[in-house]
Amino acid sequence: MTRRATALQHLKKADPYLHKATLGHHTSLPAQLVAKRTSAELFESLVSTVVSQQLGLAAADAIFTRVKKVCGGRVTPESVLKVQPQTLRKAGLSSAKVKTLKAIVATVQNGELNLLSLKKISEADAAERLIQIWGLGPWSVEMFLMFALGRADVFSSGDLGLARAMETLYELPKNSPRETLIAISQKWSPHRTYASLLLWATRDTRVGRDTRSEARRV
Repeated sequence: MTRRATALQHLKKADPYLHKATLGHHTSLPAQLVAKRTSAELFESLVSTVVSQQLGLAAADAIFTRVKKVCGGRVTPESVLKVQPQTLRKAGLSSAKVKTLKAIVATVQNGELNLLSLKKISEADAAERLIQIWGLGPWSVEMFLMFALGRADVFSSGDLGLARAMETLYELPKNSPRETLIAISQKWSPHRTYASLLLWATRDTRVGRDTRSEARRV
């Protein structure tokens, strides 16, 4: 049985309303959650996540392309370290994001952070290690866990796309407290990532674009 099938089976029992409301999106889910395989891939993905903070998808992609260019075509700890802060700012990064990238490079190079090791520990422990880095807030860590590490049980209460989708689906007031969203999400565990993908998909259909292009809280 694929991870998707296992997740959908769980959601059907744990939250029949969510399962039924998202039936049209079940087949669009990935059969397995894809994880980056190498340290280089994980590092580049983490940099991309930082670039995406509080930006729309198109803007984030454009800035990341420029960052990659000034890094010589490869975003690695060594290439980021060589680029002057003002050059990264000219590429479109804020001073805060430049500081975050330099902090990530420092923790990777001094051995404090082994990105591959995050694959072998729990979501909570991986998040705890990442959150220690300056400028990496909950949203950034959660997106990295979902889309770079392929972790199955992640929910981001600070993502506006997820919040709006849940408010619509469960008829909640706009700007419902995070505690309310988290409480609902608990029933989806240990498949909260798949539930999140379904919620994003419902919102993508309704607004006709990638929900994750909305501004998000870090």
